Amino acid sequence: MFLKKISNLANTLLFRLTVMHTVAFTLLAIASFAVFYYRIYAVTMERMDEELLEETEHHATLLAESGLAGLRSKMAEESEFEDPAEEFYRLLGFDGNVLFATDMQSWGSVDKKEALANLAADDADPVFQSIVQPRWDLEARMISAAIGPGIILQIGESLEEADEYLEIFRHLFSILIVILIIVSVFIGWYLARRALVDMEAVTLTAEEISNGSYDRRVNVTGQLKEIERLSTTFNKMLDRIQILLRSMKEINDNIAHDLRSPLARIRGIAEMTLVSEKPVEEYRNMAVSTMEECDSLIDMINTMLDITEAEAGVNGAADEQFDLVVLINEACELFRPVADEKRIELDCRFPESLSFRGVRKKMQRVVTNLLENAIKYTPEQGKVSITASVQDAEVVIAFKDNGIGISENDLPYIFGRFYRCDRSRTQSGVGLGLSLAKAFAESMRGMILVTSAVDKGSTFTLKFAQ
Repeated sequence: MFLKKISNLANTLLFRLTVMHTVAFTLLAIASFAVFYYRIYAVTMERMDEELLEETEHHATLLAESGLAGLRSKMAEESEFEDPAEEFYRLLGFDGNVLFATDMQSWGSVDKKEALANLAADDADPVFQSIVQPRWDLEARMISAAIGPGIILQIGESLEEADEYLEIFRHLFSILIVILIIVSVFIGWYLARRALVDMEAVTLTAEEISNGSYDRRVNVTGQLKEIERLSTTFNKMLDRIQILLRSMKEINDNIAHDLRSPLARIRGIAEMTLVSEKPVEEYRNMAVSTMEECDSLIDMINTMLDITEAEAGVNGAADEQFDLVVLINEACELFRPVADEKRIELDCRFPESLSFRGVRKKMQRVVTNLLENAIKYTPEQGKVSITASVQDAEVVIAFKDNGIGISENDLPYIFGRFYRCDRSRTQSGVGLGLSLAKAFAESMRGMILVTSAVDKGSTFTLKFAQ
């Protein structure tokens, strides 16, 4: 049970963020210590070399003032007050002979070949070397320099004191790094917890929504920018889902209402067929009527599916390049007999060609629906105008009629599914044409604008960005 709790904790984002923060902080602290420690060590060596160089210059001055005998006497005198394990002095000739040396038992055999090779000339620069004191296995620093004609001075000084200082530093840092790791765990936990508090709000809201509270939203004020963006996107998604749910409810209500009449007619035809004895011809007419009603229902359902797919952006055909003028001309020729029957003037004005990129079948449905509506709601001897042009990098197609028009109260709702104005109910249709046209136009990065006045006509304008 305990191991399961540990496993569950290890799989939480809070735990992982805390560990990542602690590891990152620890690595940064160790890297900082390494740089700091190296810098202290380098400064220590530089100061040691400076001290050795000053001491060498001091003995060079003594040699110049007192000669070799005086220098030996002075070095012997100074060595009495120094611990031979911490410092030694040695005078060499350029031939390698030892002219003078303090007690070097604890130093072992100190190499002199490298110094002689590097100081072959009297004006050669001093040579610094790092050596090891064998007895205590301690590092030491040695300088070899020519201090006079044919005389080389070697001074070695133990780094025991510096090592003790650096050891204290390492010990203190070890304690400090443990404390910092513990502190970083708590700081990392706090920061991770603080960052995840707002995410918890999103999770709780999602849980409430899953339980049926569809009107709940995440508060986006006073949050981190990333969480604020997540909350805003989440709320937009919820708004969209709520709109879709409301739309589905409206669609279901409209379907129930609009399916009732054709289903009732089909049932009535079937009842009449069963309870009455009529000639075969009338039964055929009843079958034809039933087929017509079924076709109407199938067409309505297919149209609704097309609208839903277009609004959801699924099952979309690939865009293609085609001539829009040819497509509109085909639609005009298709409806010209209907317009001629009502003695409606069909005025088509557009350039010789107009290249357009989109889904050809969708554009055909949009143009057909808008042109059909314009002719349907225009009285006899009226006029319908279709224009197409490019304006401000947009393809603009306008359908203008002088028909019955649309009232201001109806304008906001005309693109809703199954919505029909009071003045249009005498005409055939179920109120899906404009909804389909709007959905298809928007799926091709376009829009539909409408202006209308009662008894003066309407203008539907399509705009597509190119």
